[in-house]
Amino acid sequence: MKKFYIAFIALFLAMIILPSAFVFLGEDRSFSDNENRMLQTAPELSSADVLSGRFQEKLTDYISDQFPARDVWTQLGTQIKKAAGFRDIGGAYLGSDGYYMEKITPESVDERKFALNLGLMNDFAKECGVPTSALLVPATGTVMSDKLPAHAVMYDAEAMYDTACAVLTDISVPDLYSALSADKSEQLYYRTDHHWTWYGAYTAYRAYMPDGAYEGQPELFSDSFLGTTYSKTLDPAAQCDCIYIAPVADTVKVNADGSDADFYYTAAATEKDKYKVFQGGNYGQIRISGGCDNGKTLLIIKDSFANSLVPFLTADFENIIMLDMRYYVGSAKQLVSDEGVDEILFVSEMSSLASDNNMVKLGF
Repeated sequence: MKKFYIAFIALFLAMIILPSAFVFLGEDRSFSDNENRMLQTAPELSSADVLSGRFQEKLTDYISDQFPARDVWTQLGTQIKKAAGFRDIGGAYLGSDGYYMEKITPESVDERKFALNLGLMNDFAKECGVPTSALLVPATGTVMSDKLPAHAVMYDAEAMYDTACAVLTDISVPDLYSALSADKSEQLYYRTDHHWTWYGAYTAYRAYMPDGAYEGQPELFSDSFLGTTYSKTLDPAAQCDCIYIAPVADTVKVNADGSDADFYYTAAATEKDKYKVFQGGNYGQIRISGGCDNGKTLLIIKDSFANSLVPFLTADFENIIMLDMRYYVGSAKQLVSDEGVDEILFVSEMSSLASDNNMVKLGF
């Protein structure tokens, strides 16, 4: 019996130690296609990082990110938890009708930073003196609350809209929560991704521009999309989403960070992140021209939700400049003056705005 316990302990320790050893012996992966994010590679040892605790944090992330067969273990863990009745797995709620919704609780939303960023946006609009609107996007679980599992908790989108309306005195704030909640005749959000679908983006477009000129019909781009919320669980039972795109005029031209680009990045059909079909992903600055001929210029300060919204706007603005403040280097304020911008539009998911550290750049 003693030998049995010794063997059991040895096996248990091997299961813990050997995978960690392979982490250090194997070749690092720098990017995860499934999670669509950069992975922590081997951290450099320095006394400053050790004393501050940053090295230990990076080392923990490194072992987690580089763990052998990480995706296989994630998938296995999901199946075990589902079998045990869990519907809150890996930061995603497993809802009804195949919805995997990002878990964003009230505690995870920094209301102070949300109000601070709203104030920076309002100051920017006031200083620019240009008509400005803000499309504040509610997360899937707030609009599709009927799909959430029992006892799931999401942040209060309506309360955050009240805060936005109180702070954004110089900015128009269309009520997207009400617009999206009132129109569920079509799929508004992807089931396996946090972004809105063609129809969700179109609903937002109509909330922003009730008399907008866009009249195109959606075209199927892919029927095999598995997005970011699926990647949190890698659930083998997940069903693929369809991505539809909005046709734009043949005269549309795109420049992304100084290089010519395609409006629709069709090579995304063969990649994991098929949402990249919209302008090829996120850049510091994207310039779009030629969708119409009215001389109007729109500046969009955005996150990735704007990528699938902008096709509709090409019918209303001859020139569109999109800035992602995470990557943009320059003065947005000076750009407004230099380019003769007619309108400004902020587009951001609300909880993302509440954790954004880049809106301070608007003051430059």
